Amino acid sequence: MNQLNNDSVAAGGDGQKNPNFGEVAIIAQQLLLGNFDRLLPNDDTLLTRGGGDPRSLKIYTELLRDPKVYEKMQSRTLALTSRNWQVTPPAGDTSRQAKKAADMVRSQLSNLGFDRLSTEMQTAVMCGIAPHEIMWAIDGSEIVASEALSCEPWLFNFKRSPDESDATFARCGVKILTPSNSAFGEPVPHKKFMFHRFGGLYNNPWGLGLGNSLFWPVFFKRQGIQFWLSFAERFGTPVPIGKYPNNATPTEKSTLKAALRAFQREASLMVPAGMDITLLEAAKSGIDTYERLCRYMDDQISGIITGQPGGVAGGGQLASAINVNNEVRLELVKADADNQSETQFKQLTSWIVSYNMPGAPIPHVARDVVPPKDLQALAGTKKILFDMGFRPTLKSIVADFGGEYTEIPTALAQNRIPTPEIAEFSVANEITTPIDQAAVDSLISSLAQDKMQALMEQMLMPIIASINQQNDHKGALEKLVALFPAVPIDDLQKSLAEAMWVCHTLGQIYAEPD
Repeated sequence: MNQLNNDSVAAGGDGQKNPNFGEVAIIAQQLLLGNFDRLLPNDDTLLTRGGGDPRSLKIYTELLRDPKVYEKMQSRTLALTSRNWQVTPPAGDTSRQAKKAADMVRSQLSNLGFDRLSTEMQTAVMCGIAPHEIMWAIDGSEIVASEALSCEPWLFNFKRSPDESDATFARCGVKILTPSNSAFGEPVPHKKFMFHRFGGLYNNPWGLGLGNSLFWPVFFKRQGIQFWLSFAERFGTPVPIGKYPNNATPTEKSTLKAALRAFQREASLMVPAGMDITLLEAAKSGIDTYERLCRYMDDQISGIITGQPGGVAGGGQLASAINVNNEVRLELVKADADNQSETQFKQLTSWIVSYNMPGAPIPHVARDVVPPKDLQALAGTKKILFDMGFRPTLKSIVADFGGEYTEIPTALAQNRIPTPEIAEFSVANEITTPIDQAAVDSLISSLAQDKMQALMEQMLMPIIASINQQNDHKGALEKLVALFPAVPIDDLQKSLAEAMWVCHTLGQIYAEPD
């Protein structure tokens, strides 16, 4: 307790007015962890299977040899890297310096291969930590990150109480193992190694990856497959059983034994009379048990990595599961993107800016994980609101649908003739009928109502009557050929000519000058 009070006084805290600026929990850590200054992963699986040494992280990378683990990790990684990424100045900062810094970082990350870097950083999801060595180079007057080399995590150690000259990560001094110091390692240069951490527990720099949860499902699955293969080898093929009479001689017994051996490789065999060979087949329940065990472990693996366990039935349950899984998948992608953005912001991005533009605002690197808008649902919602008396503003329409729109005058809006295809989106994109087109539509409508029916009856009635008088198709066709010159079409031609003249005249009136 005296040590805590002394640290509090040294930090300037009196317990009432001033905060305690020191770290108090480290004293308890010294009690639990001993006087060792080297931090090890606090992973129970590594402790039980690898003695807690960082080199035991290899057992997590070996989990990727499992097809289901590899499949789901690929799915999670590709869901991240398939999203577009962008570099933007800090929110609200529109200064020229902030924009210049963002452009510089964007250019360097593009040349570095940002998607490849993101893919390698995703290994932290499995192991808990993913180190990269940044290779710096000079390009003209600019210091650039020319490469980012992925490093094995077990090459490093972390010192709980760093020296003032140490490069730090998660408030710990970073050491790298060398031939001359393979126990604790040597200090590393500043702004040289970038560490991406996943699932940090108790601020441990080693993080806590999904390998901790995946190890046992993969282990049990491998054991199940091993027993399954042994079962298939032992009982997959029926076992031949030979039966010989009680008075069989040793020679006859040897003959039967040779026949049983030949049974495995010969298409046919012969045995003396009085001897019998039967087949012993295994029960099928054992095979089903192993298959269900492996399928169950695959479902657990899928749930751990992607939050989407299998085993979902069809129908409505499947549709509901797909919707939930899509939401969970989007949340995981966003979480991975935000985690990587934080690492980039605190390390590589800030290093690039500090080397080339000291004091400039640090830009943000982020991926676009916003789901696309359902334009049809938005249009339907706006139409419902419009029918209720709420008219959407032009600003909201542009924000939701993009593009350019103009307000429709009231007089023209009243003459709109919506079609089934246009009516659904008329709120989002105000399509109107020009005045000249409205006049043409009116003319055609009046023709159809007043004259067309009578004209068509006058033309078709003689034809229909003649067809009804014929006994076969051939006679009907011959009659049609004979009647065609006498069909009264003069009135129809006159009506269509008048309509065409009206359309031509309207076109001349409303045509725009060249």
